[in-house]
Amino acid sequence: MVRRRGRVWAVLVVAAAAILVTGCRMGTVTYVVDGDTLDVDGVTVRVQGIDTPERGRCGYQRAKDRVAELVAGRRVVVSNGGGDTRDRYDREIAYVQWDGLDLGTVLIGEGLARARYDGLDGYDRHSLQDRYRSLDASTRDVCK
Repeated sequence: MVRRRGRVWAVLVVAAAAILVTGCRMGTVTYVVDGDTLDVDGVTVRVQGIDTPERGRCGYQRAKDRVAELVAGRRVVVSNGGGDTRDRYDREIAYVQWDGLDLGTVLIGEGLARARYDGLDGYDRHSLQDRYRSLDASTRDVCK
């Protein structure tokens, strides 16, 4: 019994260390601000590598509603794909993933978001940049 507890603690310590090193964590989406910003357990997260329309622009409500449909109230994985971890508004910059899906990939693929804020725009490169840019180039924007 003591040995088993020791192994369980060892696994938990290794898992916690991996989360700290990679910047990966799980949480519940508590509020959708707009198509590329949401709150996860009270922390505002700016989805890394994408841009959706701002309030009052074509596609704003559609993108926000789609994000709410996909992740509101869900447990998600929040992870930084490299580069900056905070933006100028002090929001966490991260990918949002659930059930094997990536929010940025879904939104770009549906024409609700554009690939932006990456190495081609003067920001830091992120690990899904090539995938996002390729998908963006082959997807029609819903507002055009």
